[in-house]
Amino acid sequence: MKKRIAVFANGWSNEYLKLVLEGIRKRAAEDNIDLFIFLNYSSGDESKPDNVGEKSIFMLPKLKEFDGVLLMANTINLKSERSYLKKEILKYGIPAASFEYELDGIPTLGTDTYSGVYELVTHIVEEHGVRDVVFVSGPADNVESQSRLKAASEALAKVGAKIPPRKVLQGGWSYHLGFEKCQEWLDSRNKLPDAFVCANDEMAIGVCAALDSAGIKVPEQVIVTGCDYIEDGQKLYPILSTVARNWDKLGYDGLDLLLKQMAGKTVPLQTVYNSMPVIGESCGCKVKESKKEKRRRAIIGSYRMQGQNNTNEWHLRHIDEMLTNMTSVQRMKDELGWNFAYNHKFEGDNFMVCLVDKFFSAEDGTHPQNGGKYPENMEVCVQLKDGKAQKPVMFPSEELLPDYDGETAESHIYLFIPLHVEDRITGYAMFIDELSKVYDKTLYTWTKHVSQDLERVRQNIRLDELNKKLIEVSMTDALTGLRNRTGYDALAFPYLQKCQREGKIGTMIFADINRMKHINDKYGHLQGDVALRTVADAIKMTMPKDWIAVRFGGDEFIMVGECKDGEEAEEIKNRLALNLEKLKEERDLSFPLTASFGAVVVHPDETYTLEEYLRKADEAMYVMKQICHKEDQ
Repeated sequence: MKKRIAVFANGWSNEYLKLVLEGIRKRAAEDNIDLFIFLNYSSGDESKPDNVGEKSIFMLPKLKEFDGVLLMANTINLKSERSYLKKEILKYGIPAASFEYELDGIPTLGTDTYSGVYELVTHIVEEHGVRDVVFVSGPADNVESQSRLKAASEALAKVGAKIPPRKVLQGGWSYHLGFEKCQEWLDSRNKLPDAFVCANDEMAIGVCAALDSAGIKVPEQVIVTGCDYIEDGQKLYPILSTVARNWDKLGYDGLDLLLKQMAGKTVPLQTVYNSMPVIGESCGCKVKESKKEKRRRAIIGSYRMQGQNNTNEWHLRHIDEMLTNMTSVQRMKDELGWNFAYNHKFEGDNFMVCLVDKFFSAEDGTHPQNGGKYPENMEVCVQLKDGKAQKPVMFPSEELLPDYDGETAESHIYLFIPLHVEDRITGYAMFIDELSKVYDKTLYTWTKHVSQDLERVRQNIRLDELNKKLIEVSMTDALTGLRNRTGYDALAFPYLQKCQREGKIGTMIFADINRMKHINDKYGHLQGDVALRTVADAIKMTMPKDWIAVRFGGDEFIMVGECKDGEEAEEIKNRLALNLEKLKEERDLSFPLTASFGAVVVHPDETYTLEEYLRKADEAMYVMKQICHKEDQ
């Protein structure tokens, strides 16, 4: 059995993930190791329902079943996620390593961004005369952000300058917060600083956009710097001055360190790599033509990516439309299987959508899985294997995927993404050997669309069931359980019409309780109800399969069905009378109960209307009723 490594990461740090995971992938391929990557998109407040659903994927695998664990802990946004993973690792003594974030008892590999930021700020101080700096930070409690602020402050201190607290803008790593914080600064009519030094490139790009919106030129009027050396910063006008980190080497070395642990070797608790400044145009420097050419190619590549994103958007919109009014689980599975088999450019040849057990059939109609935990069993709703749709199967959730082959000759990557609507777990998607899926935010959009579509189908099915129940109730007599007059119009009458159309013989048997008013007046309406239920039960005992029985009026009943001939109809009518006598004896009724019956055969070649047949059956029953009344006198 091959070695299996679990990797945990948050998907918002796209380019960081790209470089570190490529390094991990490269080292895994050398030793034929399988990587199981568990990725989510949690962010913000721990208590957000959406975060409950996102972090569920981290609790899916049983870590003790893996040979080792890699934590991209600096990307993991929730403290509870880090605490849970750390606890499980230490509890079972699993070899592990953490990237860029120290966790007690777990070896850490990280980049000293202090050194790179210090050198970059020193450069703009010495080469461009910067003294007045506004620092756009990450979250206030983030260790890396604090280190980068310290580096900038100490580089300025060499020339007697400093960054006062009011010039530290609390951001949060994203483009939008960089834009927002810069705009707030400009709107407050503050003096434009010499430079905006940003804790990462995403915020630096946001700052550049806000300055451009205000008509302020970079770097002519103000310098902007970032950190992390992401691709978007290098295709910016101007090219961003930033700090590079050896992220691909970090990933490769991280897995190598983990493999040494797994082999029983002693490894350092902390491994630190230096960062370095990468000078661009946003600080006022000129760059080589080769760097400009790289920007040109990146911009052209972004147009190609935009075209791919448009194709993916069409693909998702098609799935949305296909499932909008879907009320059949089997049809949904069939159409999704066909759809993905026909078009899976985004998903790849090998992927699956796994749903929590009984997702579509919770007995009480509520969502089957709340609270962030997966059930014991999962169902593969859709699966492609080598591009071909497979039949849905059930499997234990602890296996993660059905039919895992741990003996293949190549290293494989299994990528797991949660599917949920807020804290209500739908299941998860799993992609095989499609690492590039995590390199942009398209995967997040895909999971949200699929989650919402599946939830919509679940709700459609539930509403359809409720509607059917409402229709059933509307056509059922509450006292007797037989169909009511509405049921006659909707079911019984069309049944006989169908018999006529198909050339079959039908029959209509009419029943009426004798002296019903006398029963109600002398014995009370409760006993009158007993009389109605007794006749109804006799009808249920007598009625052949597929016949329809109706409480037509107050004390009138109709049975309709298919028969061979008039003799069979007469036999059924007589059996009904006998069953009524039998029930009267069994129930020892306190009042006399009799009923009159009439039957009429509905021939397909006759020209009478069904209303006329109803009148004929009523007349036959009336003749019998008259006889009964004479006998009572």
